[in-house]
Amino acid sequence: MTEIILAGPYTSALTHFAGFGLTSILEEARCHGLRLRWSEDPEPRMSIRGPDDMAGSFGEVVRDHARRHAESRSWVQQVATVQRGKKSVEVGLFSPRIAAPESAHAWEELYAKRRAALDDPINQSWLDARMQQALGEPAYWQFGTKNAQYDEGASRWEMKTRNRGEDFVRNRLAHLAQVVESREPDVIEKAFTDAAVDDSARKPDSRTGTGLVPPGPVDDAVAWCALWGISAFRLYPRLTGVAITPGAWPTDRVHPGLMALPMHTTLQTPAKLRRVLRSRDFSTSAFGDPEERDGITVVGARERLVRQGIRGIVKFPIRKAGSSSAPERQVLSGTFEPF
Repeated sequence: MTEIILAGPYTSALTHFAGFGLTSILEEARCHGLRLRWSEDPEPRMSIRGPDDMAGSFGEVVRDHARRHAESRSWVQQVATVQRGKKSVEVGLFSPRIAAPESAHAWEELYAKRRAALDDPINQSWLDARMQQALGEPAYWQFGTKNAQYDEGASRWEMKTRNRGEDFVRNRLAHLAQVVESREPDVIEKAFTDAAVDDSARKPDSRTGTGLVPPGPVDDAVAWCALWGISAFRLYPRLTGVAITPGAWPTDRVHPGLMALPMHTTLQTPAKLRRVLRSRDFSTSAFGDPEERDGITVVGARERLVRQGIRGIVKFPIRKAGSSSAPERQVLSGTFEPF
């Protein structure tokens, strides 16, 4: 067995998401026996343990994953034209927050294109399906209701600013796929292990981190994996109101004010961590039980998580910035709260 030690700090949500995403990409490439943990050092580091040949090849796996999603047939590269009155607007076919169609016929056309894209064998991996589900979709079921809020069907971790008509898949995920596919594997590996940063945005206030960190340079390959880390946060859609996103609080707001992620120093499988993230015990441990005053439910939930190897949580405040027409969420530095 060997370990990949990620360079980022536990106080950055980007590090957590990058670990979730990298292990998911390695899992899809049939890298077996993966485990994650945080070190017990004064400055904890996330590590990924796997087969002996993993350390010298994970950069190639990440590049190949990006290359497949840089192909024109990939769902990541698919676009559609939405008719809004006399104006035609191009959108990412699988972006959960878009300029929504204005007629039932236009919605039907959009979803017919989505189904056709999903029928392509290139788009049928289990990670693709998990990512699409976790991102969510425009809340088409609200069509015809007064003051329909189509963004309510999206994950709260899809934080691409919607200024200039841009959207997440078309203007961020698709671009990163094309950038990362051209990277050498050793360059990708150094970005994770040595904190080397090559940000194609070339701006001091780069948004490559897409809300998982405040504005600033972020390596494209690390951002690519971190955004695929969203796939670990299974979405729970609701017919009315905002879809429930694990780790985000309050669950009924378009712009949550707090997020939480687990900390564990024992080896955990990616599947177990995904179960923890979407569990009621994790939500109760992190955010409390609004229906209880004595805290007994919280104590019980935390005890059960401790038995599963979870030492505590990292809580991250979320800043809402930008304009009212194009608000931007930014996850700030986190604080560890032991159980």
